[in-house]
Amino acid sequence: MKKLTRVLPVMLAALIAFALLSPAFAANESDTVKNVIIMIGDGMGVNHLKMAKQELEITLSMDENFPIKGFSQTRSFDNKVTDSAAGGTALSCGIRTSNGFVGVFPLDPLRFFSVPTSITEAAMADGKRTGVVTTDKLTGATPATFSAHTYARGNSKIIASQQMTSGIDLLWGTKNDYFSAATASENGFEYIETLNEMESLGNGSKSLGQFSDDCWSRTPKSETTPTLEAMTASAISILDNEDGGFFLMVEGAHIDKHSHGQKVDEMVDSLYSFDDAVKVAVDFAKQDGNTVVIVTADHETGGITLVGDKYEFTMGSHSGADVPLLVYGSDDIISDGETIKNKDVPLLASRVFGVEALFTQNGRGFITGFFFKIFSFLF
Repeated sequence: MKKLTRVLPVMLAALIAFALLSPAFAANESDTVKNVIIMIGDGMGVNHLKMAKQELEITLSMDENFPIKGFSQTRSFDNKVTDSAAGGTALSCGIRTSNGFVGVFPLDPLRFFSVPTSITEAAMADGKRTGVVTTDKLTGATPATFSAHTYARGNSKIIASQQMTSGIDLLWGTKNDYFSAATASENGFEYIETLNEMESLGNGSKSLGQFSDDCWSRTPKSETTPTLEAMTASAISILDNEDGGFFLMVEGAHIDKHSHGQKVDEMVDSLYSFDDAVKVAVDFAKQDGNTVVIVTADHETGGITLVGDKYEFTMGSHSGADVPLLVYGSDDIISDGETIKNKDVPLLASRVFGVEALFTQNGRGFITGFFFKIFSFLF
């Protein structure tokens, strides 16, 4: 015991020195890209893709267009099974936090000392345009992690207030009582509700989208409702610029929602809609030649398993299964077949995006940089 008591302070000092002096990743000489698009199929596991292909008898864009395919490990700081708040925080801020927390450190949820910087914020600090697009409410857990910092995913009023003053150029989701045309105007946003209004926006415009809640489907009930494919195409057109580049997060939220209900037809529809959006992003990246597209999930929902010769749901909750991690546009994020931690996705993306220094140091002083490196190393 005495020997251990003597050794522990040395070990702790070594860990602190490592955290303070070393980068999140070893230096890597690589060409940077102008644009990064992260696409999150909420709840989408490997077998979701297999179920959709089996039901639809088609090949998905996610199969055909990604030369590099790997996997992401999705646990949270406090649980082997993550929720969307912790899973989203890993993908946005590069840390593992506790379930329910949105963009905050697990040991500092009330932000007494610091908050982690998101890749969205690092992009803005580097002069890039930014956008968050979802088929969920903007205050939902995943979009919130790319645009807010708070101790509880249910703090919708706080999340909405932070989003309105975040500096993000484009915030699109489904209708939410916390947003209105008046609050949008007060904060410099053009308020839009329909497909035509969305498609009328000019390049470089700042907008708040509040669409019908069936925009997740490939065939919404009204022709005035944009699909996720149309939303992605318009968002890219608005954010694309020759100068600073852009960062865009696109979420297909209803893969998760329909998996909770074990609704096969609806899940397949929402995944197919998400795949349409992925194709739009990859087609842009192919034409642009200076864009990385990353497709992944925050967690798996439904425990989809091959039963006999058919894929079936085995639960109505999240599982701890690894999820797909697909990359187009860079060989410097993962190798084909590689498995990495979910929190490493934005750290690696920030490197090829040219915002690594802003992101890993958090831009918020010594305390934040210390927290960031300790947790990046440990978790």
